[in-house]
Amino acid sequence: MTSLLIRNVVHNQKQTDVLIENNTFSRIAPNLNTRTDNVIDGSGKAILPGFYNTHSHAGMSVFRGISDDKELFSWLHDDIWPREARLTSDIIYHATKFSILEMIKTGTVFFADMYFEPQVILKAAAEMGIRVAASHSALDLFDCARCEQEKRKTDAYLNCPHPCPEITAKVLTIHAVYSASPELIRYTTETARKNNMYLHIHACETQKEVDDCLSQNGCTPIEYLDRLGALNEKTILAHAIFLNDRDIELLSRKKVRLCTNPVSNYKLASGVFQFQKLLEKGCIITLGTDSMASNNNLSMLEEMKLCALSAKIQSMNPTAGAAEEVFKIATRNGAEAFGLNAGIIAEGKLADCILVDLNNHFLVPNYNLISNMVYSADSSCIDTVICNGKILMQNHHILGEEEITAKIKELSEMFRN
Repeated sequence: MTSLLIRNVVHNQKQTDVLIENNTFSRIAPNLNTRTDNVIDGSGKAILPGFYNTHSHAGMSVFRGISDDKELFSWLHDDIWPREARLTSDIIYHATKFSILEMIKTGTVFFADMYFEPQVILKAAAEMGIRVAASHSALDLFDCARCEQEKRKTDAYLNCPHPCPEITAKVLTIHAVYSASPELIRYTTETARKNNMYLHIHACETQKEVDDCLSQNGCTPIEYLDRLGALNEKTILAHAIFLNDRDIELLSRKKVRLCTNPVSNYKLASGVFQFQKLLEKGCIITLGTDSMASNNNLSMLEEMKLCALSAKIQSMNPTAGAAEEVFKIATRNGAEAFGLNAGIIAEGKLADCILVDLNNHFLVPNYNLISNMVYSADSSCIDTVICNGKILMQNHHILGEEEITAKIKELSEMFRN
């Protein structure tokens, strides 16, 4: 049994000790007199849950800043997809490690990833010690031959070795209704159901996507996915901006998880998520960053602030997107969306947490720590990151970070043109 004691740390506005045994918070109480493998002095720090990023494309970190200020579909077709055709497993591996480095630096302990070569993403996450739900990004562009190829890739992924299943999970993905045929959607949905897997889908990201689906199928993307059996409590829909009242009722009733990505959506001018309306209608909301290519960073701190502000402007209500609610969607909701007993600091929960420096100028004065984290904090506030009971970052430093950064600088040269 491995153990870690965090002494004299602030939790719920009181100083206490936190004991982690194996991968779980086992005791939270002051003045614990316990012999442990490791001790952290938490003086001047507060313990909070880490962040759960429920939508990312970690292998795209090599494209940060390469194609900015463009409309989504031209961005994809003209700049991103041609470069993705040049990616190799090795590049995706190193790019994923670089993304994970940035996620840990900004307090993230889990990411749901939608990209190619998911077995490589599993490997990178296992090596870095972070939780991941990795999926093969299934799209066939309505080509029958490619559909069959995608089915074989999915089967191969299901059968590939699984590194460190304690922190890594396999999920399945439908890229979007505009890039996956009905046959591929049905196949992926049924495969997920048979294997009790989560299903990750882009949906209703742009008005064009909705209009095209209405024209071609006589229904919205949400109704279309439901016809094909893709909506249930294990479905996570990324973006979900353009929803009508029928869509919202259906999503609430089916307990579908929605992942809002405000920075990416603002940058691509896709639209504004109906945060407060969806919340009031009983929809389950989580938070994600999307990719470095469309964000252009992976900070859930930045994502939380824009989520809160956009909720207020979208509803013209300053009480919408309250800090406590936004912090919850970035932590507990994200964990629960992928079946993790985590996202809060409590005995019996998985030991995923961050220690924040209460002397950092962004957290002073400290009238309300959660408000400070949502509206004020940046990565400099985060001193330590712990995932599954193991220290991933301490004193702002991650083992091997210099080598990871140097490698991505080297690899990025091949994508300049």
